[in-house]
Amino acid sequence: MQSIFFAIGHFLEATFVFLAAMGWLPSIAISVVLGVGFLYWMNLQGKYSAKAKRDGTLI
Repeated sequence: MQSIFFAIGHFLEATFVFLAAMGWLPSIAISVVLGVGFLYWMNLQGKYSAKAKRDGTLI
């Protein structure tokens, strides 16, 4: 069991070292993806609201 937990620990440590070496890139990439997703979602929501308003189903 100890060797399994140590292997997992070594893997996670190597992953975190790799992420730390990348600097701000992961944070910026995640922020950009979230921003694009938000804009896409708001665009769709606007279309759905306009359709509901036309159909008279907007509450």
